[in-house]
Amino acid sequence: MARMIDVAEKAGVSIKTVSRVLNNEPHVKDDLRARVRAAAEDVGYVPSSPARALRSRRSYAIHMVSHSHRSAYVNAIQFGAVQTCQERGYQLMVSLMEDLRDMPEVDLVKRFERLVEASKPDGLILVPPLSNDERLYHVLERFDVPVARVGPNNLPDARIIVKINERAAAHELTAHLIALGHSRIAFVRGKEDQNATHERFAGYKDALDQSGLVLDEALVRPGDFGFSTGLKAGDALFALTDRPTAVFAANDDMAAGVLMAAHRMRLDVPGDVSVVGFDDSEIAEKMWPALTTVRQPLLAMGNEATRQLIDAATQSDPALSGPPNEYLDYEIIHRDSTGPVRRS
Repeated sequence: MARMIDVAEKAGVSIKTVSRVLNNEPHVKDDLRARVRAAAEDVGYVPSSPARALRSRRSYAIHMVSHSHRSAYVNAIQFGAVQTCQERGYQLMVSLMEDLRDMPEVDLVKRFERLVEASKPDGLILVPPLSNDERLYHVLERFDVPVARVGPNNLPDARIIVKINERAAAHELTAHLIALGHSRIAFVRGKEDQNATHERFAGYKDALDQSGLVLDEALVRPGDFGFSTGLKAGDALFALTDRPTAVFAANDDMAAGVLMAAHRMRLDVPGDVSVVGFDDSEIAEKMWPALTTVRQPLLAMGNEATRQLIDAATQSDPALSGPPNEYLDYEIIHRDSTGPVRRS
């Protein structure tokens, strides 16, 4: 295995300088920092997290808490977090907590006390719906651990938030459908306790209002971000006498359900109905026809949440880790599930 002295010799610097760079200490010139990191990569040096933890009394671990192991959204963010942890010599730990919604707050406190005490992380990453759970916000205030929240939320004083402008993205996607001639555009909502549902619905309404279209409540259906609720919503929408010519599902899994409902009704997509989703998860490219959707930079969101936590761990004030509320870029991905409205 490569040693720190090998990195020092490769970079032409002292071992102390290598240590300062790999421990992310301040007051190191950017070009020197880049040279040392490049040398470490060239020789294949991987810092020992346990050894550094003993020296610094830090764990060199980031802990990600998720509600699901089946979510493509969560898995992509997790992979991004792993990438940054590996680059910075950290470990990523992952906990699954599916049953927090109905848990009394006293039990919630105990559960997170055990989690934080067991792993002593340098930072926590929370993904939706945990990232905008107000009870969890108050619980985590008890612990002196920086927290990065992924996705839109309106929690007070949340310092590290990594998100896109979901309202603007939903507006742009709806405007794309309107530009194709669609005026009866349905919307399938997600879980009501997630801010993403409300942000995406607000963007949908914004686009309708801007185009002078009246929102038809019959075209708004409940959902929970799962395939089965998209299928149920699609069945109901396509059974209407005056059915929609386009459906905006608040995520890709529900859009897949809407597509199946269309196929079962022998509706042509996009000839009879256009369908769009949100997230650009793996299923979006694999369904037929491939789905027009909003691409969230999920890997980059995992990268950024982890980077800000590590930066916060190396500074006395977590607020110094970087601008907390800047939007990351999104992209509208145009595929085969959308087309011009078919005039009768």
